[in-house]
Amino acid sequence: MKRHLLALQRLLASLAALCAASVSTFAQPTNAAPANNDDQKDVTHLSPFVVKGDTDEGYSGQQTLIGSRSARNLIDIPANITIINKELLDNLNVSTVSQAVRFGVSGVTQNTNLSDDFNIRGFRTEQAMRNGVTKNANRTNPMYDVSRVEVIKGPAAMLLGNNSFLGGAINLVSYQPSAVPTAQIETTVSTDSYVRVAANSSGPMYDGRDVKINYRATVGGLTGDREKSVENLDQFFVGAAFNVYFGANSSLLVNAYYFRDNSYLYYNDFLDLTSTVEAKFNRYSTKSFTPSRPQDSYWKSEDSFLDVQYLSRLSENGNIRFYYSGTSIREHRRHVRGIAVGADNYTLARQDIPFFIEKVNHNLQLDYLHHLELSFMKVDTTVGSDGSITYSRQSQSVNTPPSLDTRNPDFTADAAFFSAPQSGAGLPYQTDTASKPLNLSYYFQENLSFLNEHLILVGGVRWFNPAGTNENYVTKVVTNRDARHFKVHKYGAVVKLLPSLSVYYTDAQNIFVQTGFADKFASGDALGAPAGNQEGKLKEFGLKVNQKFNDTFTVYGSLAHFDMSLTNIKTVGILPNGVAGQIISAQDTSKGWELDYGTTAHFGGGHADVIITYFDGESTTAANPSLQAVDFAPRKYSVLAKYSWTDGPLKGLMLGAGIMDQSGKRNLTYDVDYPLVINAFGGYDINKRWNVQVNLDNLTNKRYIVGLAANGLAISSDPFQPRVTARFRW
Repeated sequence: MKRHLLALQRLLASLAALCAASVSTFAQPTNAAPANNDDQKDVTHLSPFVVKGDTDEGYSGQQTLIGSRSARNLIDIPANITIINKELLDNLNVSTVSQAVRFGVSGVTQNTNLSDDFNIRGFRTEQAMRNGVTKNANRTNPMYDVSRVEVIKGPAAMLLGNNSFLGGAINLVSYQPSAVPTAQIETTVSTDSYVRVAANSSGPMYDGRDVKINYRATVGGLTGDREKSVENLDQFFVGAAFNVYFGANSSLLVNAYYFRDNSYLYYNDFLDLTSTVEAKFNRYSTKSFTPSRPQDSYWKSEDSFLDVQYLSRLSENGNIRFYYSGTSIREHRRHVRGIAVGADNYTLARQDIPFFIEKVNHNLQLDYLHHLELSFMKVDTTVGSDGSITYSRQSQSVNTPPSLDTRNPDFTADAAFFSAPQSGAGLPYQTDTASKPLNLSYYFQENLSFLNEHLILVGGVRWFNPAGTNENYVTKVVTNRDARHFKVHKYGAVVKLLPSLSVYYTDAQNIFVQTGFADKFASGDALGAPAGNQEGKLKEFGLKVNQKFNDTFTVYGSLAHFDMSLTNIKTVGILPNGVAGQIISAQDTSKGWELDYGTTAHFGGGHADVIITYFDGESTTAANPSLQAVDFAPRKYSVLAKYSWTDGPLKGLMLGAGIMDQSGKRNLTYDVDYPLVINAFGGYDINKRWNVQVNLDNLTNKRYIVGLAANGLAISSDPFQPRVTARFRW
């Protein structure tokens, strides 16, 4: 406890220094718009590449860049996109992306709580995005400077310039520097010495005749113990953002942060072998069980991020956007973990895995948008190009420490094992590889609006030109990456039945280049034809609404039906000669319905906000059409509601709660079930500066399996966690 108090004192001292001298430590990257700054209406916030104004009401966010690279209202985009805005993030007191998507969006389920690894509509999305570009990370992304979370469903290669997002993508949008001086510091405390602190400061730096500069600064940190002695929380975040306006036609936005995360959270549980169908925790895999000593396991990570955006109005109808982002990640790990449970159902075979990861990524984007108004239609033409250069190195060893009797764990033998040099920890790594992928893509997109924007046609095509090498540092073998070019598309139509009601249809595609052969005789004989490219296909139609009936009642949301597939799946089957071998099967599929609905209602001296999400789908897998896809949950629903008093004796009080449940999913050979999750929260504005909030997460205190890699390698949910937060604004 003393260690955490000292850490908190150091963190608070850093916060005080940063808030007192904010010019030197600014933070918060973004593509979001600033608060309503009337003095900047004449500068580049009129750019089509910038979300215009803060139009959110309650939990409703209705404008985004992620649908087309230019600012659009959700109701005008032929895709199902959900915005989880700042108010919802604050009410849930979100510190991870998983907490944000639990209640706010349909069709998204959690694969693990160690990183931003999700299942969207039956297909895995392993990485989140930040400000519209893929953000490499093996851990959860920092949320200290995130103003909202955007989720786009379906193949997103055409829109995002990244071909890896098939089920969908999650985009984290950073705060924008504001022209109005503002600052906030918040401190959250919980059980097990949990302390999380975040501070933001924003405002004008310089206001000249031709140049204006705004800044934003963010600093944060997290510390805490866990019930498992091997686990701990240890984070530090600092960043800066500057928005420079050059007259009325150009602006430059620079964001940067440094994030150190030395928390240790891993797969530290194991299963009961007597439960052969449903995955259940072993009786000895308790809340406090740990497969190793704390001094033998660690996970040290450093993450640096920079993005720069330049906007310029070239003419009355032409705008250009240049964007650069750079990421650097270095990780040193040593996981001492269980891997397999013995036949006696208590002996745990273990692995010692020293690990080193280095990733450096550079992204460039260039977009030009031209707007043309004719007598019978409006034409928005966008052309652009994306380029990325990545260096990724991974070094790993797998050692075998003594097995552990989990009935009465005794780590005496570990002292001798870990005091001796092991592969990757004093001796060379067993595997050491690097990849240097390069990718160039260029695209063309057309938006045609007819009948006073009651009919909108959208079409886009993107060409990808991949290149690069793979290198094995152990064998010294260098191979070229597949350099076949390919094209993806996205077509759609929106019909606005009313200004606040639209129906849409979209057809989108991703392409995944495959190597190897479709073998006809035996596995690996390479006598068949080359394996064809995989096509990730989507057909979707839906209904969207954003209707403000009067000053007291607003409804918004979407209802969508989707049909997705991934073709040319390599799997094992019976070949014509009767021998089991590698074959190319037809496709993995996923289809279903999803609902994302919200409402804001003013009554009784306050207002209520409600979000309802529902997902109902089915999937098949090429390997066995009778099985649903791994980590796919056929059904999920959530309801979240709150009421805020704005008048009367309870003025300043806010109370809310959320429930979420999802059906069981298949993970490897087991079925994994999730129990009903109930969260409650409430807050009180003491005055204009002070606010106190309480969050009660997982009220049922159910401990359930979140991720599973082997029967000796499981990860559990957090138990009931009460959190108290104090916020001070000035």
